[in-house]
Amino acid sequence: MVFFVIILAIAFVYGRLILFSVLAILFVIAAIRVYLKERKSYFGILAILILIGLVLGIYYIMDYKHVSKYIHDHSPVNPEYVLDGTYRGEAEGLRGPIIVDVTVENGKIQRINLVQHQEMVAVFDSLDDQIIAHNSIAADIMPATIHGSIEATQGYLAAVNNALWQGVPDKPEFSRVTKILNYFARFKLSLPTFNALAILFCILLVFDYTIQPALVPGTGQALNCYNCQTCVGVCPVKIVDGEPYPMTMVLAARLGNYEKVRYLAKFCVACSRCAGKCPVGDSGPSIAAAAIAFVEKQKRRKLLA
Repeated sequence: MVFFVIILAIAFVYGRLILFSVLAILFVIAAIRVYLKERKSYFGILAILILIGLVLGIYYIMDYKHVSKYIHDHSPVNPEYVLDGTYRGEAEGLRGPIIVDVTVENGKIQRINLVQHQEMVAVFDSLDDQIIAHNSIAADIMPATIHGSIEATQGYLAAVNNALWQGVPDKPEFSRVTKILNYFARFKLSLPTFNALAILFCILLVFDYTIQPALVPGTGQALNCYNCQTCVGVCPVKIVDGEPYPMTMVLAARLGNYEKVRYLAKFCVACSRCAGKCPVGDSGPSIAAAAIAFVEKQKRRKLLA
């Protein structure tokens, strides 16, 4: 689960901060559980990590605020101060990121190439011509009169401004530490972000639900269970603690709850009738034996450690 969350955090820009925050909280909870259960304390390591995080966080805020204030106070950029070249800028529009390439020659904007956007096609009509004609993004630029055009225009102008900043010499730059921290701290508080996180969480559950038994030899067959209870009909035990048997044991193995499998295995008479009648050939005794062997192996590893 941790592995998948890290991959999604790297890929999903606007949910990164939330995902890494959730991971941090889970690590703290895990440390508390280990301490309460095994009396092994990892709080010293956590305290050091938290202290390092606070120092880096304070440095990041100060450096980011210093550079951002300078950019804010000197925006929009005057093209006359921009070195010749083509620069790429990005900003947020109404429906997503807007990316542009801006070409500057002799202090004048020559071309603006719209690289990527998710707005309505007509929303950017004549905007580049107006900017080039005025050689400024500080002029009164008129957007197209369609829904969302004001927000899209603002994003477009911000993207052009960010592109021009790339060609300004002697401007303050973010330190390498700030750039790295900013990569992990990017976050957008919006409904689409939370909707996407909810979908990704469901995907994570599906992966975690299927990968656990697949990683343990002998328990992967539990993934094939239809929950049809055919095994319950032929099992001489049928019910344990009010739950259908051996289907409950198979489902526990599928979820990685091997301690429950170990408990339920005590009631199995190893007749293998379930395997004979199961539509996919799942064997309760076989799954139970593999799960118990895995639990014993894990315990031996802990003792040796």
